[in-house]
Amino acid sequence: MKPRARLWNLGFLSLLTTQFFEAASDNLVKGAIGFAIATSAPWEPVFGEGGNGIVAIAFALPFILLSAFGGRLADRLSKSRLTILIKSCSFLVAALALFGFSAGMPMLALASLILFAIVSAFFGPVKYGMIAELVAPEQLVRANGIINMATNVAVIGGGLLAGMVSVHWKDSFVDGTPTGFGAYLPGLAVLALVVGGFLSCLTLPYLRPQAPELPVNFNPFSTYITTIHEMSKSPLLATCLAWTYFYFIAAIVLVILPDYSSFLKINDEQNSYLMAALGAAIGVGCVGAAYLDRPSWRARFIAFGAFALAIDTIALGLAPPDYRITMYLLIAMGLIAGFYIIPLQSMLQLHAPDTSRGRVLGTANGMSFTTGAIGGALFYGLRTLGMPSNRVFLVVGALTLVVGVLIVLWNRANPTSTHEASPRHA
Repeated sequence: MKPRARLWNLGFLSLLTTQFFEAASDNLVKGAIGFAIATSAPWEPVFGEGGNGIVAIAFALPFILLSAFGGRLADRLSKSRLTILIKSCSFLVAALALFGFSAGMPMLALASLILFAIVSAFFGPVKYGMIAELVAPEQLVRANGIINMATNVAVIGGGLLAGMVSVHWKDSFVDGTPTGFGAYLPGLAVLALVVGGFLSCLTLPYLRPQAPELPVNFNPFSTYITTIHEMSKSPLLATCLAWTYFYFIAAIVLVILPDYSSFLKINDEQNSYLMAALGAAIGVGCVGAAYLDRPSWRARFIAFGAFALAIDTIALGLAPPDYRITMYLLIAMGLIAGFYIIPLQSMLQLHAPDTSRGRVLGTANGMSFTTGAIGGALFYGLRTLGMPSNRVFLVVGALTLVVGVLIVLWNRANPTSTHEASPRHA
């Protein structure tokens, strides 16, 4: 199928909706577990101090191990048919989440999160590769902005739902075990989102395989090695490294925020509003960056995003325990993030060859979760050393300043690396 000239075609709308439900369900489960193991929460004794760092690593591992293989399948098979198969598997995972939360079994709930991560690891390269097959190249940047906005709206919805159902789920505990309807709320909410994602993917048009002759290789590391080697011959690898750094920041922010219920002395529902504000701001920033995009401006957008994110995270690390100040700084972070993410994400898709786009994006996805796991490990290590969660932002800010300097130096050495290019052969 050739890319459609019109942005708002049925295939793009179907992908947009499917991705919305996918992101919402993942973040609902992740958020509910995060609140369950945060400071003073029912499952905190199971995971200990900094337990959200362990969860972040567990969530990231399937992406690290399977994204490249998922990218290979995305190149070899029809992306639309693969999406339907992937979404069908989500029903079994939702059932496991329902049982884990309702029975008060933290390891079973964690297992459901890991299985959702496995499903998403396969869907990641499929969805990002599919965008370029559903819309024309000149619409790609805007399509990415819209997809990212919808994803962040979904993150908001999933985060808000996680906060709301967590309050009722915690209130349902009697003698250390959840009881009544509140015990089932997290699982039922996840199941509803999975149903929505499955129904929405059924309207995807058939997309022909881009590389049907590609052999199946179950060794994920060989795909990573060969793809990274090919990426190193162009600006793709540097673009990918800069793009994945954002997910290092995001992973740390998402494991810090559950502890803000204790730091700011607020409940989980109020905490979820902080996450919602961050997600909404990222969505607005992504759309703004997409519509302001010009090839000659991308280098400036990326550098601005890096330095502004550094300043914002340092400010969060120094801020007093004030709910309003925290909210404003998180909104600023989200608005800035869009100007960092969108140029880099679009450059990945524009520079990736058609016949290996799935592998390139799968490798990028795996690398992003590798940096996310490193972020989770860093958070866990700093917390076990006694650093308060809010002060971890200072470390993130210092690292981001270094990344900003490296980006400026790279742009000066490669002044045309941000310009549009869409090679057609692997």
